[in-house]
Amino acid sequence: MLAAVAGIPFGYVLCGVIWALALGFAVGNYACSLVHRLPRGRLILDKKPYCGSCGTELQVRDLFPVLSGLMLRHRCRYCGAPYPVSHTWTELLVGLLFVLAFLAHGFSEPFMLIVALGVFLITLAAIHANEGIIMGRILLCVTVFGMLLRTLEDGTLYGFFQGGLAGLLVGAALWHRQIRPSGHIYTLPPPALLLAIGGLCVGIRAVPVFLVFFLAFYGIDWLMGKLMRSPQPVLITIPFGLAALLPVLYPKLATLL
Repeated sequence: MLAAVAGIPFGYVLCGVIWALALGFAVGNYACSLVHRLPRGRLILDKKPYCGSCGTELQVRDLFPVLSGLMLRHRCRYCGAPYPVSHTWTELLVGLLFVLAFLAHGFSEPFMLIVALGVFLITLAAIHANEGIIMGRILLCVTVFGMLLRTLEDGTLYGFFQGGLAGLLVGAALWHRQIRPSGHIYTLPPPALLLAIGGLCVGIRAVPVFLVFFLAFYGIDWLMGKLMRSPQPVLITIPFGLAALLPVLYPKLATLL
């Protein structure tokens, strides 16, 4: 976990952690705009940050990552309307992602690609939690950054395509009854599609670990829902995101199986 900072004086590591956390919070704050705007067909830069209920333009004091949400108790300062708690979780998770990526890879090319991949995975899960949809354009971004990361790490595209094919085959086998023909094309159910994209991101060597993590996190999520008697179905994008991120953050996990 600390491979990139081993042997570096503690003061430098601490400065790097603080800088990574600040960057992560800032990017997480911006990701919250994606979570609100993309499902509504709004352009990313068509307007400064605003309240989704009353439309009031938000001020600097309203935009401090994590702190503003906690101080305002997730309500608009101007109209009092509540906004999703997932915004604060998004900021926290992106901040944590930046710190973990720094500790594992330093400020390097893999760091940039891993955090970009992770931000879109977190955004995907947040939109799914808030709106109940799995956005194709976010999955496309995940696929692109996964391809770039695999090409950088493996030096070839073969692992990228082989991992995607392996994930596709497993997903099609598990959810074959939900595969529907549309003309001459067969439409994959979302879980099978997610496994294929996860395989693309982690590469062929880490597919077994990715699948084990995915099934484990999915089972934990399902069990917690049963124990808490939650009426909401399992959000498959959460176990998917965790299972895809862990092997790219810590490539040595691929050797566990």
